[in-house]
Amino acid sequence: MEYRTVDEFTVEVDQDAVLRARTMTLRALTSSAWVGLVGAGLIAGLAAVMLAIAGPLGLINAVPAVLLGASGARSLRRVRELRALWAGQGVAPVAMRLSAAGLRLSIDAAPDSIFLPWAAVQGMRLVRRLGQQVLVVELAPGVGPGSPGVTGLEHPDVQRVLNRKVLGVRGLRTAVRVLRQPVSAIDQALAGFTDGRVRVR
Repeated sequence: MEYRTVDEFTVEVDQDAVLRARTMTLRALTSSAWVGLVGAGLIAGLAAVMLAIAGPLGLINAVPAVLLGASGARSLRRVRELRALWAGQGVAPVAMRLSAAGLRLSIDAAPDSIFLPWAAVQGMRLVRRLGQQVLVVELAPGVGPGSPGVTGLEHPDVQRVLNRKVLGVRGLRTAVRVLRQPVSAIDQALAGFTDGRVRVR
């Protein structure tokens, strides 16, 4: 298919796949938090025994319990925040839109809010992390929130993914398993709209 003759190439999201992934994420985070809290309780019990045996010296064992307990409590709070956030936002129906003007992207917190003219896009990179394929948008050098024609990069959640690695990946990214279009079709559309300059690699 010749994508230069198409006004827009839309990459839809498999909403059921996103909901399943979110459920698995929340379960994993909850399990991890409870493991930490149970571990904190066991260490606190050991510290109490040591306090009875060794006196104040036994309090040294309480430090790991406090640290583990605090970490577990933070994780549970994060689970509640994520659950509320995802319940309020739902799932964006479209991951990206490609047109002659550029690339429009969605993230959970800002559906359809990021726009990059083609001059701001260097390419897309397909990476594998923990057995999952992730499609990462590579920005051209120097591109930021104030670049000509660029919108949405100033959003706090966008800045977070641009500046912090998640599972070893930094940047605007989408899990391939939630996309309704194959990577090969996205690559062809990129090539068509950019005369072959922007491709998936």
